[in-house]
Amino acid sequence: MIEQILAFFKGESETDDKPALSAEDAAAVLLIEVMMADHDLDHREKDCIQDILARRMSVSKSDAEICVEVAMDRQQETHDLFEFTRVINDTFDEDQRYELIVDLWRVAFADGQLDKFEDHRIRRVCDMLHLHHSHFIRAKSAAQH
Repeated sequence: MIEQILAFFKGESETDDKPALSAEDAAAVLLIEVMMADHDLDHREKDCIQDILARRMSVSKSDAEICVEVAMDRQQETHDLFEFTRVINDTFDEDQRYELIVDLWRVAFADGQLDKFEDHRIRRVCDMLHLHHSHFIRAKSAAQH
């Protein structure tokens, strides 16, 4: 599984076609997007993302670290979140999308301060995932506890 994830992010494929983007791959890029929203690469946020990916993908911490590095490269190459949120909307149910928003908040809070750009990015992703404002508020509260 980790090989498929890495192949996707590196743009490699056995058939020379672009590999399909999984919902977990898309979620990894969105987590990176929140981390980079304040233009400050904080090791606490990066560690938080590694923990989240290890849990979500059932991979080791070292594999999750590789996924973070590759997802960071992919995030820098993209200018639109739609391709990622579309895959998540097509794959995740409402509860899974809500849990992703909770994880996005966990990343935002990992460095001990919430930046307005992180808040805005999570709000935007929440809207793109067709979740209500009440999900946004509940997820923020859940991530703080």
